[in-house]
Amino acid sequence: MVKETDSSDNTVPEPSLEHVMDLEVEVEEPIEIGETGDGQRRIIPITGGTVSGRIEGRVISAGADYQLFRVDRPTELVAKYAFETDDGSSVYVENRGIRSAPPETKERLRDGDPVDPDEVYFQSTPEFETADPDLEWLTRNVFVASGIRQPRGVKLAVYRVY
Repeated sequence: MVKETDSSDNTVPEPSLEHVMDLEVEVEEPIEIGETGDGQRRIIPITGGTVSGRIEGRVISAGADYQLFRVDRPTELVAKYAFETDDGSSVYVENRGIRSAPPETKERLRDGDPVDPDEVYFQSTPEFETADPDLEWLTRNVFVASGIRQPRGVKLAVYRVY
């Protein structure tokens, strides 16, 4: 039996965003794997950083960003790392995204040179895992992040979608 509904009940809600944290992730020089046929594979070691906002802590010196750099198409980013809160809890992060810019800007980004953030589209979808019941909300929500590449790292503003 199909339930009859009023057409006003079929309106899909528009999502909203809540800023929950900022991540400043420090990186080392990339390990160049080379041209693999779909782009230039690079592994960028993550060496530390900070977490601020609703959660305070530090990025652990473990993990990397596994990039597929492309000049004429968006660069694919897959960062896997962890942070520790000031309260001693550990959180695993897997952040997938893309970075797109004009070819000249992308080459400057690849070389670690500063660029105007307005020239770059840098968006991602971080997912979190933790054993801390007080941080369980991280595992029960969808998040999006906007980023900027800095000469020695990345800065991300993370938002909860609700």
